[in-house]
Amino acid sequence: MNILDIIEKKRYKKHLTYEELEYAFNGYLNKQIPDYQMSSLLMAICINELDEEEIFALTEIFIKSGEVLDLSDIDGVFVDKHSTGGVGDKTTMVIGPIVAACHLKMPKMSGRGLGLTGGTIDKLESIPGFDVDLTFPEFKKGLQEIGFVNVSQNEKLVPLDKMVYALRDVTGTTESLGLIAVSIMSKKIAGGTKNILIDIKYGNGALIKTKDDAYKFSLLVKKIGEKYQAKVQTIIDSMNIPLGNNIGNALEVMEAMDILKGKQGYLTDLCLKLAANLISMGYNISYEDGYNMAEDAIKSGKAYQKFLEFVKYQKGDITKLKVSPYTLEVKSREEGFLKDINAHKIAKLASILGCFRQNKEAKINYEVGIVINKNIGDYVHKDDTLCTLYVDNKNIEIDEESLKCFKIEGGNL
Repeated sequence: MNILDIIEKKRYKKHLTYEELEYAFNGYLNKQIPDYQMSSLLMAICINELDEEEIFALTEIFIKSGEVLDLSDIDGVFVDKHSTGGVGDKTTMVIGPIVAACHLKMPKMSGRGLGLTGGTIDKLESIPGFDVDLTFPEFKKGLQEIGFVNVSQNEKLVPLDKMVYALRDVTGTTESLGLIAVSIMSKKIAGGTKNILIDIKYGNGALIKTKDDAYKFSLLVKKIGEKYQAKVQTIIDSMNIPLGNNIGNALEVMEAMDILKGKQGYLTDLCLKLAANLISMGYNISYEDGYNMAEDAIKSGKAYQKFLEFVKYQKGDITKLKVSPYTLEVKSREEGFLKDINAHKIAKLASILGCFRQNKEAKINYEVGIVINKNIGDYVHKDDTLCTLYVDNKNIEIDEESLKCFKIEGGNL
């Protein structure tokens, strides 16, 4: 086989066989195919998409690139959740401790940032000392004792996804439904859990842009789940405004902690909804009973305590979590009701500040980000602070166009 022939075949919208996909992707895994050729293939896939048979084949190839975690020697009911990505999405850091406090087991394998959506692993690594690369025995021990562990892909679990994920992040190839489905479901199946909840985000702040595509994606992941005897449920939500008030790695950890301590708001409601679905699925009880259990886990303080146990077990020191001391305030230039916060523009601004990677070798600044000070529906006066920017030095200048994130009745900032 020849990688150029495979790239050209997909460029002309032709079907790729299992053998051709295996040759290309395993060749990349084994460093026989360089970044630039895999980037070309990924772009051709993004433009022309994968058909269902290709998606099933590539999912199998990804899973076979590593081991499948055997959790049969651990007592308990296992559940897992994944989000397709959204600006400010820190739900895993809230939901994991909630379901663990309800005595379910949540073995979680997450990714780093993808495009402008951020990644759970990057957020956790903003906690000094936090280890996302646990050994299998450490992973299992934490799952047994605490009920929630969260690790990165490694050389044993879906290593192919780890490599392709990093390349997609910096080559403009993040928005393929097929590649998103392969990435998510290969990790879920390899993680050994049979009860899976997929939180599907669509809109200007998500990888999936339209509601129609969100429904297509929902059917797709359910079909992949059936193939591996896994029960998959989906929740479809719009993602045109950021999830919560904090965007940026350390800032998002802080907001997750605030929610676990009882902070109210839209993001809390979403986390309770997701946790309730997982608890309902795991225990085979009603959604209402699951919701009550999730709510009690927060009110009792048990979920926050689980978060602290989880961080400590993975060698993180939450007392050393910090954000930049340098801030800039974005002031309103007009008065009226806040009608919209553009998630995509907020993400681009966060990227300028240093929250996300621009290339594979780039380092993230964990301490920078954005805190949104006003919520949709709030009445805003002239010179009110709309958001606070945490920047890497006090002399930074923000491009005027990048600040047009807020829509106020009667005009735009």
